[in-house]
Amino acid sequence: GVKSFRDPSGLPNVDLAILAIAAKYCPNTVRILSAEKNTRAFIILSAGFGEENEEGARLEKQIVEIVKKVNGCLIGPNCIGFLNEHYHGVFTTPVPKLEPGGCDFISGSGATAVFIMESGMPKGLSFSSVYSVGNSAQIGVEDVLKYMDESFDPAISSKVKLLYIESVEKPDLLLKHASSLIQKGCKIAAIKAGGSEAGSRAATSHTGALASSDMAVDALFRKAGIVRCFSREELTTVASVFKHKELKGKNVAIITHAGGPA
Repeated sequence: GVKSFRDPSGLPNVDLAILAIAAKYCPNTVRILSAEKNTRAFIILSAGFGEENEEGARLEKQIVEIVKKVNGCLIGPNCIGFLNEHYHGVFTTPVPKLEPGGCDFISGSGATAVFIMESGMPKGLSFSSVYSVGNSAQIGVEDVLKYMDESFDPAISSKVKLLYIESVEKPDLLLKHASSLIQKGCKIAAIKAGGSEAGSRAATSHTGALASSDMAVDALFRKAGIVRCFSREELTTVASVFKHKELKGKNVAIITHAGGPA
């Protein structure tokens, strides 16, 4: 079996720590791991932070301060974590087909990431990586997109990027790196949640996200070249179209069982 430990002090050195413990225990655990175990990367799956109440927000702030002091990085809290072809310890289903030629997907919500993957899999959609950033206490959707841009290799990197955004916290960063990736030959489609009053309330209660002006989001997406979608089915359908080889001619033939759908 795999040896377990009663507390983090008993662990050997840890490169990446994935925490799935009660929120109140997370700050001290992060403190011990960063100080004693040389841990510099953290994924916190636990909920009960800034999305819930002021005490949760205080705990979240403590964790970010500890991580920053050691020049570390944090995904979460309140997320399902990260998947790629080598690692998919998200402790939930489904786990989609993961391969280098699939889509890169960044989501502000773990549950919605699952719903979108469930929508894409019957369409034959595969994924290269999936990032769920949750409350985005340190790293948000825009930061992951920046990483994808700066590490982009045209020979091996995915050229289809999908985004589910609950709040645009860093519009300049999103514009810069989305535009850059598109100039490099990528295609990007995104859902921005919370467009309606009810949707805005849901996003705020879900991950603590603040609403962004819907008109401003439209303008930002148009300027960057991002295709805006309004449902998971639309997002995964657009992604499926993006994955097809580019048509070289100007003519399209449509075969259908009736004239109306054509």
